[in-house]
Amino acid sequence: MYSWKSFDNVMVFTLYTSVSDAYVPLVLDFIYDTYVLPLGNRIMRVEKVRDFIGEGLRFTISLENGFIHVEVRAFKILEFTISWEGLIDKSLIDRVKEDLIIAVRMFEDNFRRSSIFFTFVENSSPIPERFKAKTRVIERIFTDSMILFFVVFLAINMVIFALSPFYAPIIIVLFQFCILLCSHKIIMKLGDWRITDVSQNVTVVQYHLFPDEYRTVLDMIRVKGRDWLYQIKREIFERTLAQSRGLDPNVIGDVLQRNGIFFRPEDLQIKTINVYRLVKEASEEFNLPMPRVVISNTIIPNAAASGVGPSFGVVMITAGLLTALEEGEVYAVVNHELSHLKGRDPVILFALSAFEYLFRLYVLLPIAPALFFIPFLYFFFIMSAIFFIGKFLEAKSDLEAAVKTRQPQLLAESLRKIGYNRLRLERSPGFKFESWLGWDPHPPISFRINRLENLKDLDNIKHPLLKSISDVVKGFIRSF
Repeated sequence: MYSWKSFDNVMVFTLYTSVSDAYVPLVLDFIYDTYVLPLGNRIMRVEKVRDFIGEGLRFTISLENGFIHVEVRAFKILEFTISWEGLIDKSLIDRVKEDLIIAVRMFEDNFRRSSIFFTFVENSSPIPERFKAKTRVIERIFTDSMILFFVVFLAINMVIFALSPFYAPIIIVLFQFCILLCSHKIIMKLGDWRITDVSQNVTVVQYHLFPDEYRTVLDMIRVKGRDWLYQIKREIFERTLAQSRGLDPNVIGDVLQRNGIFFRPEDLQIKTINVYRLVKEASEEFNLPMPRVVISNTIIPNAAASGVGPSFGVVMITAGLLTALEEGEVYAVVNHELSHLKGRDPVILFALSAFEYLFRLYVLLPIAPALFFIPFLYFFFIMSAIFFIGKFLEAKSDLEAAVKTRQPQLLAESLRKIGYNRLRLERSPGFKFESWLGWDPHPPISFRINRLENLKDLDNIKHPLLKSISDVVKGFIRSF
């Protein structure tokens, strides 16, 4: 029997997980079920081990030109050792590594899906949770760097044009500009809590349930209504934070049990992040005034920034983002959002959209009336072009966040955690190409992660936007 670390070609990396320590070994079973078993007869050997260090999983993948050996050790963290022999292409090793990381993130996501969450903000009243929250249309309009804003208002444009063809272009542009001016106020309204110097900390309580327990909770919600969970949350609040006491696990357990939810201390996680401090430090790095910060009480991981300029800036962070990411990763995401504010990216996108619209009506159509007969083709082309420019701005914000934090891997890891499903889809070359041309301001997530992880010499990045334009164009060409 060979030694798992005796080969010359070895890659070792570690992962921290957001699940409680008691469940870290279960990741091994999940990797076995979702990754090892589907490989079928390409797996030569599998074994599970347990020793004084912890539990482990070992397996060998047989390829035409050699073998890839994988060992996963689980204790408080996960340690992965990938070794190989034969003529194995490095891209295959990177793919195995990515597959293993995705499997861990899938496990974490499944773990969260069978958990209940309660979010509390310092010196603030509790807000009802959006249990199994669905993405709200209005919330999507004013996130994702304002891109969806322009798509939604295209329909409004058509209505206005039908009612008043002569004045429609001016009315439409002014209407969009007014919405843009008010976008920071709209984002403020979408938030559930305001983060200030007296309400700095956000605490997320996560209690994991077994599948049958989770189904029981869903049944109780259907019977008692969604306010039932809010009543549990309010009782926890009144017995702890309302009395200037911390969130006591014993109190949380007592409240859960009295409401028919069996309590196991090892399944409870309490996570507190000083959001105010993170945003303030990031603002100082960018030399920007402190933006207004709001927390959206939804478990969907997301963050957004809006405003016509830094003085009007608003940053919205969801409770789901604080749950899924570590503090350093949240800080990297905040830096990304502040880069949008500093660069006035929403204004740039508005200006592009408005200019194209007026240029089309007053210049192109008079000299090229044939556009009337191919409106959908032209619209597809021009919207793809605007979204592609949006990719320049997103890549620029990635780069500026990496420079400010000095740790590009933080943003890369946050993208991997949030977008692991997208990473899986982008394994298909056709889908990756579609991601470049699709109506999404973000470049393919695999491109963003790879770019961040391979950044060298951050001090020599003098023009982030120009470099980002170059990188995005090269990435797009390589996708052919």
